[in-house]
Amino acid sequence: AIGLDRIAARCREVGALLVVDEIFTGLGRAGTFWAHRGVTPDLVCAGKALGGGVPLSACLGREEVMAAWGDPSGEAIHTATFAGHPLACATGLAQLDVIERERLVDRSRDEGARWLSDLQEKLRGSEHVREVRGRGLMIGVELDGGARTLRVVRALLERGWITLPAGAKAEVLSLTPPLSIARELLDAFTEVLAEAIAQY
Repeated sequence: AIGLDRIAARCREVGALLVVDEIFTGLGRAGTFWAHRGVTPDLVCAGKALGGGVPLSACLGREEVMAAWGDPSGEAIHTATFAGHPLACATGLAQLDVIERERLVDRSRDEGARWLSDLQEKLRGSEHVREVRGRGLMIGVELDGGARTLRVVRALLERGWITLPAGAKAEVLSLTPPLSIARELLDAFTEVLAEAIAQY
């Protein structure tokens, strides 16, 4: 895989903007506030966690890139009907306060590392598990095929646990719990997951 640092260097060489999509990974999900550690992007897209359930996204960027938008008077170059909605913006500010006050980024890093280790230990030796990997509370359990992953997703759903298939062939079980999830729920899920993989 090509590292993000090499992509950033190439962008600088050819004069292209480096745009980083942090809609899924940002605001603590990967154990750091942003997952693009080590590089300075020109633009960062954020969403999902920013709105805490309210539709909200943001595009942040270097001053000179954002200034290229031009004079805001007159006809808008690009807009949306609900852009800058006061309720959504207030929700986003409140969400950022909660992330900071409850130290959810640190919690994601610490609980995620512990949970990843527990999952790796519990699933070690399973003939159906290829790899358990992740950062923060964004973990993937790669199984031996998409058909098995889909059976496990269904079995977990029947037991009250929501997971999603991921990967090019749906071979990865995507585990992305809330950053505020109780440790006891992570531990309980680990047991149920091991049983579901063994059974299906």
